[in-house]
Amino acid sequence: MVKFTYKGLDTTMKKVSGMVEANDRKAAIVTLKARGVNVTSLEETTAGEGKKNVHTFSSVSGGNKMALNFLRKFLQLHAGGLAIGDAIRIMRLRLKNPQEKLLAETIHRDVCEGKTIAVAMRNFPNVFNSNTICMVEAGERTGNLIPTVRNLIDFLETKQAIKKKFISGMAYPATVCTIGFVVGVIFIFFVMPRIGQMLKSLGGELPFIAKTLLVVSNYAIQYWWLIGMICILLVTAFSLYVHTATGRFNLDKWSLKIPLIGSIIKENFYCQTANLMSTLLGSGINTTEAMILAENASGNLYFRERFIEAKKMILDGVSVTQAFERQGIFPDLGLDLLSVGENTGDLASSLQEVFKIYHGTLLDHLKLLTTAVTTLSMGLAFAFVGVLAFSVVLSVLKMTSSIKM
Repeated sequence: MVKFTYKGLDTTMKKVSGMVEANDRKAAIVTLKARGVNVTSLEETTAGEGKKNVHTFSSVSGGNKMALNFLRKFLQLHAGGLAIGDAIRIMRLRLKNPQEKLLAETIHRDVCEGKTIAVAMRNFPNVFNSNTICMVEAGERTGNLIPTVRNLIDFLETKQAIKKKFISGMAYPATVCTIGFVVGVIFIFFVMPRIGQMLKSLGGELPFIAKTLLVVSNYAIQYWWLIGMICILLVTAFSLYVHTATGRFNLDKWSLKIPLIGSIIKENFYCQTANLMSTLLGSGINTTEAMILAENASGNLYFRERFIEAKKMILDGVSVTQAFERQGIFPDLGLDLLSVGENTGDLASSLQEVFKIYHGTLLDHLKLLTTAVTTLSMGLAFAFVGVLAFSVVLSVLKMTSSIKM
């Protein structure tokens, strides 16, 4: 007999948890259903200790790229008629990349032991995020794994395309800023001291800009160690703060107030939530279970808290539209679409429309952000270099005029 820890909902939709013994995972689910428990989480425990037997394979990493490769190959084989275990077994034999091979081998071993793919995927948090696991788990639970994985692949491909577009758009301004910073450091630490000595040897009064740059240069050369220590302390303090629960929550909340960036974060949350909920509901998961599965989907703690509060309201009998409106999860347009979906009984299609609308808005705002950052970085870089050049030329001209007199 194997021990399992479980979480779920009873017949009154109240949260329950505990431990059950069974021969395998399927038997445990059948036993819990006989007790009136609708299982939402089931984990195998080690014998005699009651601890979760969950191994984290941190050596395997690859993010969305590796997850996409795995899911594409799995979909091709499973949709072609192979059973889940056979599909993963063939993948294990054919894959050449060592990390992908280890991934397939471990998942195949867990599946052969009676675990679901979703449970096996949890061993690789560096590859499969919570959204991916939630959707795969929903597909397995409802028997709609193939269409669910297909929708998941489409979503991951869209997300990867957005990420590539953003990185390529930010590459140029990042390069400009780096070059400007390097030029500034060279000028402050090496060029300006020599120019200052040369101008002082010629006599006369330096212009205000040259004086200011000389003061900055002298302080930077004399107290570079102190400046470095202050920067390190500030970065360390900030890092420690944001790694606390309160600090992370406040940072996520404050980030929503930043012009343009806050809009992008919100729209990304709208897209992720709408797509995940739409896929879960479309796979046959009811609204309550979909909310439970999707509550950890957002990486923004502020939105995650709002979503959890909305889930509690829905469990108390409040409609999805009203719960989302009171918690500020969707804007007015998204709420209108949700209301239509609830009235027509097709909430999944309405959520898919919400995803399409805010996905387009997200792309527009990302393009605007890259344009704004590019323009600003180039402007600052040229302004900085211009000030440096102007100060040197002005100093030389002033020194020359004083010599002639």
